Amino acid sequence: MKQINDNKISGVIKIYSQGGPEVLVYEEEFVGDPAANQILLKQEAIGVNFVDTMFRNGTFPITKFPMGAGVEASGIIESVGKDITHFKAGDRVAYHHAMGAYAERRLVYADNLVHLPDEISFEIAAALQAKGLTANVLLKIAYQVKKGDILLVHAAAGGVGSLLSKWAKSLGAMVIGTVGSETKKKQLAGLDGAIALDTENLAERVLQITGGQKIDALYDGVGAATFGKSIELIKHGGTAVLFGYASGFPNVNQTILDQNHISFVSPDVGRYIQSHQHLEILSSEVYKEYLKGTFGEINPTRFPLAEAEEVHRKLENRKTTGASILIP
Repeated sequence: MKQINDNKISGVIKIYSQGGPEVLVYEEEFVGDPAANQILLKQEAIGVNFVDTMFRNGTFPITKFPMGAGVEASGIIESVGKDITHFKAGDRVAYHHAMGAYAERRLVYADNLVHLPDEISFEIAAALQAKGLTANVLLKIAYQVKKGDILLVHAAAGGVGSLLSKWAKSLGAMVIGTVGSETKKKQLAGLDGAIALDTENLAERVLQITGGQKIDALYDGVGAATFGKSIELIKHGGTAVLFGYASGFPNVNQTILDQNHISFVSPDVGRYIQSHQHLEILSSEVYKEYLKGTFGEINPTRFPLAEAEEVHRKLENRKTTGASILIP
C-alpha cells in the first residue's frame, strides 16, 4: 500500500441524534488505514444536497449513532487498500453516494468512486456529481426524453432541476419550469416557460405556454405541494417522474394514473446503475455536457466545513440557489 500523507486527523461533522440543523456536530477524529477494498481520500470539496437534511431530520430514520453526515465529495486519493488496481495514490476522484462525506479525510469503498477529468475542478465535481448523475438517469433511463417532448419540471432553479431543465433543452425538448416565488423566475431564463407557483395558476399557465397541449412528462422533485395538481396536466400515455419530495411524499391518485395510462416512476438512482463501469460512463457523460456548456456557468456557493449547520438552515429555508458546497 503506497501512502503519500501520514496526517490522519480529520475534521468531521457527526450526528448523534436526528433533529434540526443544531444536531450537526463538528469534531476531530483519527482516520485509520484503508481495508482491502477501501481508499483513504483527502477531500477538497463536499457537496450539500437536500437529501442530507432528510437523513439529519428523521425523514429517513437512523438507528445507529454517531453517523457521518453527507453523501457526496471530491478529492485526491492518499492511499489504497491492497488488491485495488483501478485507483492509485494521487488520483483525482469524486463520489455521489457514500455516507460520511462531511469530512476533511475519510475512508470510502473504491466502487463508490469515479475518476475525475483533469478539466473538472474539485468544486465543480462536488456541485455536479450527485445532481448531474441524477439528471442523467432521469432524462435517459427513468424516462427517455425525445426531441419535441413537452416537459414540466418543478423546482427548476434547484440543483437537480436546473441541470435537468438545461440538459432536456439541449435534447430538443420543450421545457416549462416552476419556482416557488416570482423573484426566482429570472433564474429560468432560457426555458420555454417559467411559472411562479406563489402567484400563478399552474394549469392555466402550462396550457397557455403549450397552446393547449398537455405535457409528455412531469419531473417533480417537490412532492406533496405540487404532484397532485400536476398529474392532470399529463397527456394520455404520458409519464410522471417523482424524484424527490422536499414538501413530503404526495398522495398519488392511482385512479387518474390508471384512467389516463400514465406511467408513474419514483426512481432510486442507484438501482439504475448496473456496475462500476456503468457508473463511470454515466458520470463521464455529465462532465462532457458541462464542458460543452450545456449547463452554463456553475458557481457553487462555498462554506467552511465547520459551518454545515448554517448551510442546512439556508437550504431548508429556501435561501440557497444552485449548488452549495463545503470546503474542508
